[in-house]
Amino acid sequence: MAASAWQLYNSGKRYIGNGTITLGAGSFKMALARSTASAGVSTFTLSTFNQITSAGFEISATGGYVSGGKQLVSATGKWTVGASAKQMQFTYSTVGLTFTASLSSLNNIKYAIITHGASAGTGATARKLLCFCQLSSSQFTVASPNTLTVLPAATGVFTLT
Repeated sequence: MAASAWQLYNSGKRYIGNGTITLGAGSFKMALARSTASAGVSTFTLSTFNQITSAGFEISATGGYVSGGKQLVSATGKWTVGASAKQMQFTYSTVGLTFTASLSSLNNIKYAIITHGASAGTGATARKLLCFCQLSSSQFTVASPNTLTVLPAATGVFTLT
């Protein structure tokens, strides 16, 4: 199965709308989650990264993976005219990330999750959830010394209309 399209968390939509998340500004990270995360089912109830970590949904910090994920390269946003002159579209884009299994495997991966907010200290677990992607229909392992590259579509991570 190919990876699914990126899907916004309901709270992510709210954070964009109320200005808590400014797309293209601030600290964005990509974390990897287990199949038990049920990210698709949890889009209505999850809002912060500590809900992912406290439930044990994030993969273990082994094999070169760091708890909380990897920093994304600064994202870009672009407004374009939509289907009509009165409709605008915002496209959020970033480059992909590579996770390397170093000396140990990265186990039980199924989802990639993009978060926003403080990247260190006490606020790190309170990072806001933005969106997720189901990388496979079932969990998989990246054996050492292999890599996993999560590459968003050329058209962007997601488009708001």
